[in-house]
Amino acid sequence: MRTFAIFKICSVPAIVKNCDYLYALSLKVLGGRLTHGIMRHLMFNHFCAGETVPDIIPRMQQLRNYGVGGILDYAAEAKDEAPVAAKACEETTVGAPISARTYDYKGERLCDANVDIFLKAIHGVRDATPNGFAAIKLTGLGNPVLLERMSTCLVQMTELFRRLTKEGQMETLQQSYYCMDRSFLLDWDTFQKGWRSMFVVRDEEELRGMFVKLDTAGDGSISFLEFSEGIRLSEINELCRSCTEEGPLQKAALDDKELELYWNMINRVRQILDEAQKLGVRVMIDAEWIDIQPAIDHIVLDLQRIYNKEDHPLVFQTYQTYLKGMHSSVLQDLQRSRREGWCFGAKVVRGAYMVSEREKAHIRGLPSPVCDTYEATEENFHNVIDAILEHKPGQDKTENEILVASHNQRSVEYTLQRVQDLGRDKSKIHFGQLLGMADHLTFTLGTSGYKAYKYVPYGPIDEVVPYLIRRTQENSTLLGSPGVQEECRMVARELRRRLLRF
Repeated sequence: MRTFAIFKICSVPAIVKNCDYLYALSLKVLGGRLTHGIMRHLMFNHFCAGETVPDIIPRMQQLRNYGVGGILDYAAEAKDEAPVAAKACEETTVGAPISARTYDYKGERLCDANVDIFLKAIHGVRDATPNGFAAIKLTGLGNPVLLERMSTCLVQMTELFRRLTKEGQMETLQQSYYCMDRSFLLDWDTFQKGWRSMFVVRDEEELRGMFVKLDTAGDGSISFLEFSEGIRLSEINELCRSCTEEGPLQKAALDDKELELYWNMINRVRQILDEAQKLGVRVMIDAEWIDIQPAIDHIVLDLQRIYNKEDHPLVFQTYQTYLKGMHSSVLQDLQRSRREGWCFGAKVVRGAYMVSEREKAHIRGLPSPVCDTYEATEENFHNVIDAILEHKPGQDKTENEILVASHNQRSVEYTLQRVQDLGRDKSKIHFGQLLGMADHLTFTLGTSGYKAYKYVPYGPIDEVVPYLIRRTQENSTLLGSPGVQEECRMVARELRRRLLRF
């Protein structure tokens, strides 16, 4: 009955859109105790496992009885002064907006406190759901404005590679980050001509040395993978000082203070992952909105190079397949893992933020980064799954691992069929759904011997309810999807069946 009531409530767009306002109004009129008492028996108990690790252990044990594990997300946030928002400057031509050059950031202490929050989640996985996952967000460990600045820098570095090539110089179409063509190759003649036109070159020997350094394969040409691996974010500041023109790349370069904040964030993530490695807990880095996602991708790749050296991946990247060009991005990362000798681990989702991403692109006068139709997203989703399942790892490396996070029965069945057709090891294939949703998929997979998981938020109710409201609004398109509507009909049929027994 609770499930049916929640599905019906969440199917009303006006309620979903204004649920944060309704929650604030209830707190004001009814008070926190009564409001949270109602929410505990409705939304909280349905989507969350409890408030503390001891509280969630019975629920996790119940899931384990059906062969289902947990992806724990400690949804509370450390209490401190929130960072001051920077003013955005919409002058960029591609990708994320260029943020204000300087900003007042007061959240370092908050980020340090959030390290303890994520460490609790790591220990919670070990204690409550062995062989499960912990989910962390990088926006809790560093200033989102810094991640936005880093993303802009990465977009402009990709644009620099394009501009250095003959083909790229003729390409003038604006494209979203994941759709930018990275297939060009730079030979010595093209590289040195392009570089001289944009940067100050002291002598031929220095330029030749840079080319040799970037040409790691030694085949006389530089691919995008070699280019992106050979020039680090920390080196771009120095590179831009020799730029002959003041353009987006110069504006995007991180200053010394931003580099310090960047390394602070990296050290926090490393502290969490060191503990996860010690306890044998796998970690998923959540994807976020596209203005900051390139920076998250960059950081996670570096973390995978460090922590995925064993016979299984510890760090899982998240790929949002509602973004155009994501299939190519996954192929690049698979190629990187093979070249560099680390184990590939991925969570594949359709994605959130679809409405807001389209609106932002429209306001900026840029092409939408989101697939135009649901069918295009589904095709992208399946293509990414195929790419990962079909990929052959390097010598002496085990098969890569994938977690298919989907409430779509057709996509789950598609994955199962591909696993069977390719003869893939079932132990490397995982499936995930939100706690309180798609139980008919999760429990069927779990009792059939597949690795099935529930995404399990937990934490103090007064902090988790706002988190659940945000997730409800982010996933508003999911709640209205045909799959969820069919699940609602299934719940209604079961409810009638049980009531008619009396």
